[in-house]
Amino acid sequence: MTRDVLRALGRRWYIVVTGLLMTVALALGAYHITPPNYTASGLILLLPSKTQIGPGGNPFLALSDLDQPAGILVAYFSGASAQADVKAQYRTAQYTVQISSSARGPIIEVDVTDKTSAGTLGALDYITSQIPEELHRLQAAVAAPANAIITSMPLTIDGKAKADYSGTIRMVITATLIGLLVTGVVTFAVDGLLASRRARRQAKAEKEGAAAAAAHAPAPPAPPTPHRTPWRRPAAGRQPPPADAHDAHDAQEPAASHEPGAGSGPGAAHEPAAAHEPATARDRSAEMVSQLSGRVPADTGREH
Repeated sequence: MTRDVLRALGRRWYIVVTGLLMTVALALGAYHITPPNYTASGLILLLPSKTQIGPGGNPFLALSDLDQPAGILVAYFSGASAQADVKAQYRTAQYTVQISSSARGPIIEVDVTDKTSAGTLGALDYITSQIPEELHRLQAAVAAPANAIITSMPLTIDGKAKADYSGTIRMVITATLIGLLVTGVVTFAVDGLLASRRARRQAKAEKEGAAAAAAHAPAPPAPPTPHRTPWRRPAAGRQPPPADAHDAHDAQEPAASHEPGAGSGPGAAHEPAAAHEPATARDRSAEMVSQLSGRVPADTGREH
């Protein structure tokens, strides 16, 4: 089967070459239509208030009680109002704000994706700058004391966006597969169509050639008419005697052989001619001679 496929591709190489060129063009078009996305991320750490730290305390030792404020901030930036605010500044940017799963503590992770590197970094800076402002606004809304205000600090902020080619690669692979599939289908369809047309044309030519040869060929001779010999009715003297005559002949034959003049009867003249007849006719003649021989003495006695 592989050999048949290769032969079909070889016979229709011009379709294969055209299909491959179109596949390359389709892949390039998919690459330009779906450019790579750019991603950047940042981590924001919440810090406890002065009351929680105490005089001379270490803020990092009092982070266990800040998971709830971090969850409130994540819920706010995941809401529709915060997303509309970001969309107003960066229309094509997409972002997610969540508590980091890579470390324990009140660490907020911000991931931004945009079509350009500048748009990605601008959206990341905007969101990370909004986190401390929204944190202060929420605490002011509940009239939190100044010594109980929770603050934040950036841990890491990407200064360079990373290109993500995963979507582009998927589109290029899809376009390539579609191009190869269409090329194969068209190649085998055209090859099958042309092969069937060639077979029909060849069959038609053979049929026409056979018809022409039959038209120019001499007519076969007529079969000979069988000759039949007409049937002839045998003469009256040649008919075989009936069955009772045969019985009488068998009874009279020993007596007739000793009577005088038996060999000089009228039937003696028929014996030479009967020798030249076929076996059946000769037998019949012999029977008739025997009958005549048996009758001659009786007729002779009557004359005397």
